[in-house]
Order: sequence, then structure tokens, then C-alpha cells
Amino acid sequence: MSIFLPAPLVLASTSRYRRAQLERLGLEFESVAPPIEESDILADGPRSTVALRAAFKACAVQELPGYEGALIIGADQGVVLAGLDGIERLLGKPGTPEAAVEQLMTLAGRTHELFTAVALALPGGRLLEAHEVVQVTMRNFAEDEARDIVLRDETWDCAGAYKIEAGGPWLMDRVTCEDPTAIEGLPLMALGRLLRQA
Repeated sequence: MSIFLPAPLVLASTSRYRRAQLERLGLEFESVAPPIEESDILADGPRSTVALRAAFKACAVQELPGYEGALIIGADQGVVLAGLDGIERLLGKPGTPEAAVEQLMTLAGRTHELFTAVALALPGGRLLEAHEVVQVTMRNFAEDEARDIVLRDETWDCAGAYKIEAGGPWLMDRVTCEDPTAIEGLPLMALGRLLRQA
């Protein structure tokens, strides 16, 4: 497969998961950590926050010396969960094994939304954006099952504290989406559309 891009491609992330996903497309790219603290980027609502973080990552790398003429990919993902009060919360990466188990137990027996945003910064300052929504219904599972998955798959660096490409499906009843690659953190179909548009 031969794909021509009008400029060098840069992934504004050092995530091993997103790098591995992008490699599937057979594109040459560079991986650069965006010089931002994403927890400081907040918008009005969980989905807007995720979309804004993806855009900020892409634009922050584009502003670095040497990257002005590149195509920069930014992506972000979060779990959107409605509370008993009806207010939606954004759950990110748990950070520790203990927090990952707690996050999984919060999701047990419930349906949550995995919201993934991707932004493509073009030379000249134009920004293309897309997002994918995945509905995930978890079965009721015991805490020891959650702990086993977390420790085996090391999921504390994943939104939702599970990996669909590992043991995550063991905890799930149903997944509904248009682009299954979005579950892993980078919606490749949406990204492909943005790259073709560029």
C-alpha cells in the first residue's frame, strides 16, 4: 500500500498504544510528547474536554521549532459516566493499580461511553477534528476479577482501566460502535478520513 502525504506526519503522543495503532496503517511518522499538562485543560463538559485536549496536543507540538510544516495528530480519550444525580463525569487514566480496580468496580453492571477525539493540525494553522463514541456495557463482576485483570494487563494507564485487546472483553456484556479501533485510543477510520481530507 502506497500512501502519499503532503507533509511529514507527527503523532503528538509517546503512548505505546497509539504508536502501535498508527503503525498498522503503514505510515512513516515521528512520535513527540506534547509540551502541555492535559489535566489543566478543561472545557464545559466531559466530551468537550476530551476534544479540546486532543486539539491542544496537536497544536502544542506544531508550535515547537521544526514542526510548523508537519501534519500533527493529537488524540485524547475518556470515559463518560452518568452519576445517580444525572451529572456526567469524566474518568481518565486511574494511575495506580488500586485506583484501576476502584474504577472498574464503578463501571461494573453499568453502561458507559468511551469518547475518543482526534485532531489533525495542518501547516498554516488549520485544524481538522473528529470523534468516535463507543457504548460499553460491563457485566456485574466481582472485585477479585477486576483485580486479576488490572494486575495481569497493567491497565492503570488506560481510561476505563481495561484493554479491549487484552482481558477487557471478559468483563463486558456488549460493545456498540462504528470504529472498534477507537476503543484502543486512536480512531483509525476517523484519522484516515482526516488524512485523506488533508
